[in-house]
Amino acid sequence: MKKLTFALALLALAFTACKNDDPTFTEKLTAEWNSTEIKVDGVAAPASTTMFLHLQTGGNYEITTNITPFTHPTSGTWAADEANMKLSLSGNVWTIHHLEGNTLRIGNTVDSVEVEIDFEK
Repeated sequence: MKKLTFALALLALAFTACKNDDPTFTEKLTAEWNSTEIKVDGVAAPASTTMFLHLQTGGNYEITTNITPFTHPTSGTWAADEANMKLSLSGNVWTIHHLEGNTLRIGNTVDSVEVEIDFEK
C-alpha cells in the first residue's frame, strides 16, 4: 500500500512539474531589444543607425538611438495590446508586425515618415 501511495504522489508531482508556463504577450515583449535593421520609408538606414529599446517589467521603457531627428520620447511608460498587435510607448502607438522568439519588428509613421525597426533580444 505504501508503494502505491508513493507512486501516486510521484505521478501527481510529475504532472504539476510539467504544467505549461508559456510567457504572456507582455512577458515576451519585456526585454532589452537591439535593432538589427531600420527602414525609413522602405529604405534601409545605414548600418550605423541603431536603436536600443528596453521594455522593463513594471511598464517603463528607455530608448537609446542615434536616429536624427528623433522626436519620440526616449523614456516613459509602455503597454501592449495583443488583440490588435500594438505597442504603446508614451502614447505613441506602434504596430507589432512580428514577435517570435528573440525577434521583434515594429512599425509606425513618425513625423509623416514610415519607420520600421527589426530587433533582437
